[in-house]
Order: sequence, then C-alpha cells, then structure tokens
Amino acid sequence: MYVILIPSFEKNMMNNKKEMIRELTNTAWSLLKEYDDEYKASLITLEEAQRLASKKIGKMRYGAEGKDYFWITDMKPVMIMHPYRPEMNNLMLEDYKDPQGVRLFIEAIKVVKTMDEGFINYMWQWKDDSTQIVPKLSYVKGFKNWGWIIGTGIYLDDVKAEIGALKGRLTRISLLISAIIILILSFIIRQSLKIEARRKEAEDDLLQSRQKYKTLVEASSEGTIMIKDSRIIFSNQMFEQLSGKTHTELVASKFEDIFSISWEEVLLSCEKTNKSISIETQVKHGETVFHDIVISVTRIFFEEQEAYVVVTKDISRKKQTEKIVQNLSTELQSSLILMNQPISQFVKPIVKTNLQTTVAEAASLMDRKKMNLIFIADDDKMLGVVNDSDLRKRVLAKNKDGKSPLVDVMTSPIICISNTALLYEVVLKLRKQNISHLAVKNDKNEIIGVLSHEDILEIQHNSLSYILREIEYAETVNELKKIYDKIPVLVNALLESGNKTALITHIITSVSDAMTNRIITFALEDHGEPPCQFAFVALGSEGRKEQTIATDQDNAIIFEDVGENNVQKIKNYFLTFAETINNHLAHVGYELCTGEIMAKNPKYTLSLSDWKKQFTSWINTPQPQNIIDTAVFFDFRCIYGDNFFTDELRKHINLLIDKKAVFVYHLAQTVIQYRSPLNIFGNIAGGDNETFDIKKILVPVITFIKVFSLQRKISETNTLQRVEQLLNQNVIQKPMYEELKQAYNFLMGLRFHTQTNALNEFRKPDNTVNIKNLTEIEKSTLKKTFSLISEMQTKLNLEFKGR
Repeated sequence: MYVILIPSFEKNMMNNKKEMIRELTNTAWSLLKEYDDEYKASLITLEEAQRLASKKIGKMRYGAEGKDYFWITDMKPVMIMHPYRPEMNNLMLEDYKDPQGVRLFIEAIKVVKTMDEGFINYMWQWKDDSTQIVPKLSYVKGFKNWGWIIGTGIYLDDVKAEIGALKGRLTRISLLISAIIILILSFIIRQSLKIEARRKEAEDDLLQSRQKYKTLVEASSEGTIMIKDSRIIFSNQMFEQLSGKTHTELVASKFEDIFSISWEEVLLSCEKTNKSISIETQVKHGETVFHDIVISVTRIFFEEQEAYVVVTKDISRKKQTEKIVQNLSTELQSSLILMNQPISQFVKPIVKTNLQTTVAEAASLMDRKKMNLIFIADDDKMLGVVNDSDLRKRVLAKNKDGKSPLVDVMTSPIICISNTALLYEVVLKLRKQNISHLAVKNDKNEIIGVLSHEDILEIQHNSLSYILREIEYAETVNELKKIYDKIPVLVNALLESGNKTALITHIITSVSDAMTNRIITFALEDHGEPPCQFAFVALGSEGRKEQTIATDQDNAIIFEDVGENNVQKIKNYFLTFAETINNHLAHVGYELCTGEIMAKNPKYTLSLSDWKKQFTSWINTPQPQNIIDTAVFFDFRCIYGDNFFTDELRKHINLLIDKKAVFVYHLAQTVIQYRSPLNIFGNIAGGDNETFDIKKILVPVITFIKVFSLQRKISETNTLQRVEQLLNQNVIQKPMYEELKQAYNFLMGLRFHTQTNALNEFRKPDNTVNIKNLTEIEKSTLKKTFSLISEMQTKLNLEFKGR
C-alpha cells in the first residue's frame, strides 16, 4: 500500500495536474500568438499587442476558488505581469530566490532555452495570501516572437492533503487486517524478508559486477562490443573475427577506425529514441575489405555511467543472395516473355552446298563459316542436311573416306517450321522430333534460315542480357531506337503476368542505363577524350531507378575542379558533349525535359565546387517554391564516369542538412500541405473532375520517404530501398512500412497500366487516369492510399512540431 498504491496514486494525481497546467498554459500562449498575428497583419502595433495580451492574460483565473492565475516574464528576466504581486512588475528578477534559494525565474529561462517549455519546482505565496509560503509546481513556455515566458502553477498542499487522508484510511484498514493475520504470517514474513534481502543483495552485486557484462558480450552468438566513454571496453570472439582485430587492438581503436559511420552519428540516432536502434553500415576488415552489417545499439547503465552494447549482424552474404535472386527473377521473367515472341528475329542464315560436294569439302566449308550444320541443294531445291553429329557417326565412326559424297550421309527429308511460329513452338518441335536444328521457311515455302537448340537456350536463359548485349553492340542511334521500341511490349507482358513494379522498373532502368552508357560512348567518339574526370548523373525518377514508359530526361554533369582559367573552356566541351547525348537520347525515345533540367543546360553542367555552392544555396534559402523546383536534384546517382563526384556531393549535402535542418522541415511541408483529391469519387458520372494525375498522388509518398532519408543520411536513391532502410533504423514501424510499399507498388502499377493502355490505343502515354476505367477494388485501394497520406502528414507534423 505504502510502496506501490500511494506513490502510484500520488504520481497519477501529479501527472493529471501537470497535464492540466500544460494545457492551460498552451491556451494562454495561444492568446499571445493571436495578438502577435494581429500585429503581423499590421492591425495593431507591437506595444499595443503586448499590452492587450498582458492585460487579458492577467485577468484569467481558474481553479475551484477562481484564484489560480498566469504570470509573464521576459528572457532577462524582467517581470512583465503578475496579477497578485504587482510590486514585482517591471522588476529585474535575476537574483530573485524563493525561501529555499531556488532562482526560479532563472530556472524558467533555462527550461525555455533548452526545451522551449517544461516544469519547475519552487516555494511561493499561497494564491493572494502573501503570508503563507507553500511548495508550488509551475509549467513555463516560451513565446520566441516576443522573447516572453508565460507560466502558471499548482500548489502541492491539496495533493498532500488527499494523500494524508488516503494514508489514514489505509492505516486503519491495514491495522485491522494485520491484527487478524499477523500471528499466522509472522513466520512466513520473517523468512520472506530474509530471502528477499539475500535476493536483493545478489541482484545489487550482479548489477555492479563488471564480469557480468563481459560474460554477456563474450557469450553472444553475434559479433558484440560494449562501448563506454566512446571507447570499446569489451568485445567477443565473433566480432574480433569480423573486424580482423584482436581485443587489444580494438580497445586501442576509435569507433571510426572500425566502422564506416562515426560514433557521433550513432549517438545522435540514440538520442532521438529511448529504444534500441538499428543502423546499416560497414565494418572494416583490414585495409581494403568491407563487410555490410546492421548494428543494433542498446543504451545501458554500467558502473553508474551510460554505456552502449553494440550487436553486429553480417548481411554481406544476405545482400549478395538478394542480388542474385533479383537478377535471376528478372532473367526468368523476361525469358518467359521472349519465349512468346515470333522466331523471325532470331533466325540464323544457312550454309548450303551442291550434290557434288564431298565430306571433306563440306567439313572445310562448315569450319570457314563457323557453322555446325550444312544444307545440300539441287539448284533451288533443298534435299537434305548434315550436322557435326552426322559427320562423327556416319563418317568417322564408319571409317569412310573424306572423298565420299556428302549426300551419302545426309538426313532427309528436312524438318521445317514457319517463320511466324513462336519460340516456345520451336522448343516443343525440337523435343518432339528429337533433333538439334530446325529449318525455317517463309510464306513461299522457301528455307530462309535455321534455329538450333543452343540458340533457343541462349535466348531463354539470357533474355534481358540479350537486350543489354544488343545495346552494347549497337553501332548507331537508330539501332538503339529499334531496341527501345521493344520495351513497352516487354513491360506490358510483365504487367499482364502480375509482376511487381520493382522488377519492371529494374528492367527499364537497366535498359536506360545501358542506352545512356552506349550513347555516351558515341559522344566520346565524336568529341574526343574529355579534358578532365567527370560524372554523368541521373536525377529525379531516373536517379531513383523508377522510370516508366512515359518519362523524360533529367540529368546533369559534374566535372572535377580545375583552375579558374580553364573552367569555361572545359565547360564548353561538356556542354557540346551533353547536347549530343541529350539529342541522341531524345531520338531513341527519352523525351527532352520541358523544364530544361538536362546536362546541355549550362546551369546543370558544373564543377564539383560549383555544384556544392548550388546545393548550399538551395539548402540555406529553402523557399517553398525553390524546394518544389529543386527536389528532383536530391535524387541523384552516377550513370557514367567517376562515382567520387556523387559521393563527395552527397557528403556535402549531409553536412549542410545537419546544420540547416529547416530545409528538411520545408521539404516536409510539401507533404503536410498536400490535399488528397477525395472528391474525385463523388461525381464519377457526368462530373467535371473525372480524371486525375496519378504522378501527383505518388509525389507525397515519394517525398515523405525522401524527407526521412535525407534526415537520416541514407545514401540509397530508390524509394523502396529507402523505405527498407527507414524500417531498419526504426524510423518507421513494420505496419507503416508494409502500407508504404503496397501504396507505392499500387500507384506505380496503375501508372504502368495507364501508359501501356495508351500505347495499345496508339496514344501518347501519360499519367492521366480516368476514374471510369478503375475497378471498385482500385478505387477502394486509392482511397486507402489517401488515408495513408493523412497518416504520413500526422507523422511529419509530430516529427517537426515546434520547428
């Protein structure tokens, strides 16, 4: 009763009273803001606003007797207004102390400077009775615009009175109960106290034992270390193997010598939550080897000081496996698509000879033509065919002379298939006939080529690789355009087969990157070697690896810093070089950016130093429109050239955002101020608003994830990879992670369907969705997406509250 119930009751009472004065102070604070808004609107002067606010708050009372009040000071501190102590008004209170020596007004300033608002304890007169001094708890909150502090408080006597009454009742009850059972329980109590004393003593010894934590660390099945005062004090064998260092070397090393992240960054993440945190980073093994790991950091108290247990999990093998699985899935899916393509584009030319040809002559001809199959013809009539297997089995195995006629060992009749057949039909016929080759006929019944079992296997197992190889070997921009024209067909087939958008965007990005690399190669051949190192950078959706069919170019060039005398000359080279690239990409099918965000624009081909200055300007002057206009630049990645430039630029941006967090705040505002067009479902028939832009619904989802990624210095640019990192770092929880993934995939899938439908109807693909074309399930999912956006806005409001 005395250890648990009464303290719990007292605590609840205090929490309720604290909450009450907090809300009352917020109410009075809102009056200050109201008068400040009138002043900002030039309705009244600042002095008049302050006088009216002070007067109105001075008359505010609350409490059972209507005697509880509010007071106001400034940050010096000078008393602005005290309703019961008017003699203190306009007095400097720097040295004012309560009877216990608490400089309560100085304490209020400290609280406001540190946390903007909070509680202070001190002694004060009882309401309007200056002769009675009692304990008081006040809540203070700063009003930065005027440099004021407003506060109010509660007297603790009523709490003590209620607790005293409760103690009296409990004492009488406990005495009555004790009188009945004391004899029965005395022995049990005595034994229990002994046991409890021994247990408590053992626990205290265990908590203070250094060996306890050392044993825990060493016994961990994962690589584990313990850090105190920013130094490693314990490590286990698993971590020593992972880092390649002995315990002695680890103790002598700094955190940054072992991990790719600084200890200050880890501490910053820990301060934002009271829970354990997880961060994806790398651990150094020797000088050149890095292992991808996830560290879980838990704060503990060790030897009466703060310490941290860091558990590492090696995910290098997991990442490699995931990459292999992703690539394998991509290959298999695209392979299945190609198996339903006509064989005409895959047919190889034939080698033929006449009836008089000998076995030796045929073998020589096959060797020169690099073919393992030869046809025997009489004028234009094909009589038979001989392959390598026939030469082994029917010539060498039978000890026949090389001068033997080729017709003696040929296979006849020739098995053929139409050039309109699909690849899977070739596979079935090869298997059914148990042969290695099929002759291909045209609509005139003429043999025009051949397909082998090996050809089919190569196509089946390397479909995406085949397209990428075609791009690699293309010699002209027109050849690249023909390859690009295949992509919508492939995307449509993948959509119809129910593939995830991540696979589709991966294929589109792979093709786009390969196209860009090939075109850059063409441009280098045209313009000669570049005068210095550079990086060709993708921005926006291309930078996020989230391109669709209807996408335009967003790119830039970063070149290395050179002397001022050479900058313009080098820039002129890259501008001409970039114009060739942008125009070639446009010819292939990647439209020019209507906003001119392309490398051929002098604004976006800059040296590394100039790019740093540009990002510094954007981040230091975060005007709302500037943020909307420049958001595309924060999703960048290197497509061609030296990754050093993009890595350096990202480090620069991370440092800037650390110092200028207001930029992330303003970026968050673009999501917070977004209004979901829910009315699009209110007038489907005959309304004026029957279409909407699906891209505009994607933007707040992508930006929400981007905000926290920039805040947490996540280097990934892809939205799905970013959101996975946010889950690993406990920025978002599993339910929101799943909902964000589903919403993103749904919106991207709807976007792909819209664009492929436009192509099928011979229209230019765009992002406009007609509500009439949506199913009820799609409408319902879209509504749930808007609900998720509301949740995102709430989370951002909480994250950036008071900034």
